[in-house]
Amino acid sequence: MVTRIFFSVDVHGSSLVWRKWIKAQEVYKANVLILAGDLTGKVLVPIVKRSDGSWTAKYFGSRWVMKSESEVRAFEEKLENAGAYYVRVDEKELEELKSKPELVNKVIVEKMVERLRNWLDFLVSRVDTKSVTAIVMPGNDDELVIDGVIKEYESKGVVYPLDKVLAIEKLEVVSSPYVNPTPWNTPREMSEGDLEKYLEKLISKLSDPRKSIFNFHPPPYNTMLDLAPKLTKDLRVVTVAGVPQYEHVGSKAVRKVIEKYQPVIGLHGHIHESGGHDRIGKTIVVNPGSEYSEGVLKAYIVEVEGDRLVNYYKIEG
Repeated sequence: MVTRIFFSVDVHGSSLVWRKWIKAQEVYKANVLILAGDLTGKVLVPIVKRSDGSWTAKYFGSRWVMKSESEVRAFEEKLENAGAYYVRVDEKELEELKSKPELVNKVIVEKMVERLRNWLDFLVSRVDTKSVTAIVMPGNDDELVIDGVIKEYESKGVVYPLDKVLAIEKLEVVSSPYVNPTPWNTPREMSEGDLEKYLEKLISKLSDPRKSIFNFHPPPYNTMLDLAPKLTKDLRVVTVAGVPQYEHVGSKAVRKVIEKYQPVIGLHGHIHESGGHDRIGKTIVVNPGSEYSEGVLKAYIVEVEGDRLVNYYKIEG
């Protein structure tokens, strides 16, 4: 019997993409749902109540003025679907946020936890987790606090895949959220040397790595999966004659262990611009890419039977 895996990544707080991912189980008759890496958003938008009773906010490159509760709710929904968080404040509270970065961080973490908990409630209400394997994994951008939120739902059938070996058909799955160093100093980064040691320890738990799936968030170095804009030291995109320049930014450690162990398939994400597939030796590697801010769901459907890869193809919408 063929088992169908629906693999998506890098939702970054977009409730619209999360809902599409859950709906995909029904549409594509998937036996396994995986959303792996970078679940949470990055932006907090204050919606400010003014003295005249209106509300204002700045986002999407514009200043928004809302005069009714229905207009505010419509704007909040727009933000949520684009992956941003929001908080309603008065003018005094806005000034406090501006002067206290630690308060902004506290609020955004609370919003991350709240939205993820709402998402997981929606997941278990719409998907029969007794018959469908639903795997939810954090990535390098995600604060450590969200791991505990996912674990709260293990009793309801949600699978937290880190630090364990999972089985899909006759294939074993190991998962890692860690990436090689980035310019943004995200919460889950390791040097290539430390990442290689960490991955080797994970792989040592497998019965036969050749009959496994590597669900590692960063793509392997020097593939079609890891091309990103080249940046200057001040994080500006390098251009030549107005054309952005790209470079390989994936993990050398991930590439090394794939070359060494030759799993059946590597499932990756992290580099939004570089969706696609490639091959390292006998191993197929895939990265769906991400357009979360536009509400676009990108994914790979991977079909396996026993310990064999039967098919894989990309979908988006």
